Amino acid sequence: MTGERGPVSLRKRVRDARATLKRQAGAALRVPFRPLGKGRDAARGWLEPRRRWAFPLLAVAAIAVAAVLPLLNTWFELPDWARRATSGAALARVGLFALFALGLNVVVGFAGLLDLGYVAFWAIGSYTAALVSGAAKYSTLVRTTEGVVPRPEWEMWMWVIILVALAVAVIAGILLGSPTLRLRGDYLAIVTLGFGEIIRVTANNLESITLGPRGIASIPHPAIEVGPINIQWGTLLDNKYYWLLLFFVVVWIVAITLLDRSRIGRAWVAIREDEVAAAAMGVPVVRMKLTAFAIGACTAGVGGVIYAQQINSISPGTFTIIQSILILTMVVIGGMGSIPGALLGSVLIVLVPEIFRGFQEYRFFYFGIALIVIMIFRPQGLLPSKRRKAELKGAVVEEQLYDAGTAGA
Repeated sequence: MTGERGPVSLRKRVRDARATLKRQAGAALRVPFRPLGKGRDAARGWLEPRRRWAFPLLAVAAIAVAAVLPLLNTWFELPDWARRATSGAALARVGLFALFALGLNVVVGFAGLLDLGYVAFWAIGSYTAALVSGAAKYSTLVRTTEGVVPRPEWEMWMWVIILVALAVAVIAGILLGSPTLRLRGDYLAIVTLGFGEIIRVTANNLESITLGPRGIASIPHPAIEVGPINIQWGTLLDNKYYWLLLFFVVVWIVAITLLDRSRIGRAWVAIREDEVAAAAMGVPVVRMKLTAFAIGACTAGVGGVIYAQQINSISPGTFTIIQSILILTMVVIGGMGSIPGALLGSVLIVLVPEIFRGFQEYRFFYFGIALIVIMIFRPQGLLPSKRRKAELKGAVVEEQLYDAGTAGA
């Protein structure tokens, strides 16, 4: 009996020492932020009884602050790092990836489906915009015809391209999901990874439609011309792209929040926790998975349209696997299943390299170190959902109980 308990006791001591070290390191890191935590708790205690009007008011204030960020450069004299972080191009990129992170968060965070081919729906939205707007035809004629070819100009009906891209992305998501969503975990991840590569390779080789590696140019910038209203979106640095993306981010936040609090959201939670138990309780597992996939796909499709219109040209080299991993990193760093976490993750992943651009060679090294530290001390993410946080704490308790039972055997 003593010989059997020896290894178990040693493992228990090693585990306890490791947990103590981690707890002490975490406590040391939290010391500078302890006053902030107390202030946060006090603010939460004051807001909770007044949440009916306080939270909508805070949301409106947050949207207003976000809307004026690109104007800070004209109002104040900012340091270089702040000027880079609040430029129209950087903020538009934050808005684009925030939209992507919200969509992928539905798939990965809410429904628990590991999708490594999310960039494929981004590509589908961008190429839909290029084809429907006439830019693909123009690029073909420019390369094959001598003389002047009229460039495609924006017309009001082209706003419908967003709906077309949304529908095409949803159809692609359903076509991908129908035969594959019966898979789980690593197998599903490999299938979605393959789907992302299929879309990229197809765009690279289907020169008759996508023009291959040369890409499609002269995608018209959007505009609104109704009566006295004349709003023209311009180049990559135009602040209006950020405001357009901010509008879609707000719309998607409202829609996803309502879905999360509905029967669909509860079905996603059941599937993520235990798919077999959910099916036994009558949850339509495949249909709910397809719903999550379709919502994530249409989000990326809408973002792809705005990206193509802003950049003015697209090529297959943009839609690589690293983009899917980057968006997934935003969701994980912020906190899976958390809408504020997805937003925070996109802000950090996009803006931190911009802020430290002055370090040039070492900025991504420091960035990688920061990601590793966050994953060690905050595996649930920076702003996890209450449900996800409780799940991780429960997993730790269950592991300790299991080891104690083994030691006493």
